[in-house]
Amino acid sequence: MPYCDDMTDPHEIWRLANWIAHQDGGAARLGWSDGELILRVFRGRIRFVEGIDPAELCRRLSCQPTGRGDLLEEARALAAGGQIAETFAMGAAKELVQKRLRRWLLDPRRRLELVEGEPDPVDGATISITHTLVELVLSDVTGETAAAILPDHDVLLARSPRFLDLYAPLRLSEEADLIVSKISGERTAREVAERSEHGAGEVTRLLAALVGTGILEPEPSRALGGRVDLLPVDEPEPRPRRRIPVGWILGAAAVLLAVLVAIAWLVSRSGGDAAVAAGASPTGRHWALVIDMGCEPQDLQRVLRKAQQHPKAVRPVSVDQGGAKPCWQLVWGSFSSRDAAVRALKDLPSALREGGFEPHAVELTGDEVVANATSGG
Repeated sequence: MPYCDDMTDPHEIWRLANWIAHQDGGAARLGWSDGELILRVFRGRIRFVEGIDPAELCRRLSCQPTGRGDLLEEARALAAGGQIAETFAMGAAKELVQKRLRRWLLDPRRRLELVEGEPDPVDGATISITHTLVELVLSDVTGETAAAILPDHDVLLARSPRFLDLYAPLRLSEEADLIVSKISGERTAREVAERSEHGAGEVTRLLAALVGTGILEPEPSRALGGRVDLLPVDEPEPRPRRRIPVGWILGAAAVLLAVLVAIAWLVSRSGGDAAVAAGASPTGRHWALVIDMGCEPQDLQRVLRKAQQHPKAVRPVSVDQGGAKPCWQLVWGSFSSRDAAVRALKDLPSALREGGFEPHAVELTGDEVVANATSGG
């Protein structure tokens, strides 16, 4: 297993971040001088954790162990048995994972192996790997974990292709939104930190946290190779599986696409906002109503703020206008045709209307439909 022999070499950290950002699912084996951790993840959620004795969780919570061999299985069992509230059980488990992740980040002999594939489904709570890492880096006021992720502050930073899908669910402060809105791929981490009105240390920790989760990309990371399947697979797949980039649906997956659109529609309804939604169209087209948009940093701030205020009703999407910088749209609803979207204008809640902006129908790509139907905290 290869290891990083230089504490200032973040190659393995950036490779893990790239894997996290793609959210394809699989297993990550993290090794360091005196330990190992295996995280089995699907769509950004940690389902299983190996390498941490579940008894450590019970000692932390002062409860009787259930005998599970996996950390999160133990946490779910404790919650199901009524010994510990699920929030506390999973919170304590997350802290134990963060403790190991910090050891991995700070060890110059850190190792990483990745494998694709969906872990077994679980009945119960899971942990967001993105939230786990962001909290870890932001809470480390020593700056050590941030330094491990971003040892060179002169590296250029850019937003990842899935920036909005990954960043919006974090629901960070408006100050954080302001900082990331200035990142365009033309400024280094040092320049962003020095030009910010906030403390350079705090800004650097934020940038490092977003780099460590693949939300921001340091320029050198674009040259990293793809993910490598190194962990042994317990059981070979009985039939070939199509590996697809996150957010893209192959033409043969019409049924899956219909389900995802239905989920997005139900999510919008759960927030109390009614929409005239329809299932997947026979043509494979999907529409929504744009309720706000813009291409400047302040526009991104506004779009993110509204998405955070109404997370179950609206969702931000990026738009390639063919220019030097991206634009952003805030969309509502999911419809099978333009006519259905236009008819739903009368149902758009007044609280979501932006003064001076005329809501209108827009066709979403497969990437936008899937990304927003499956995103979550």
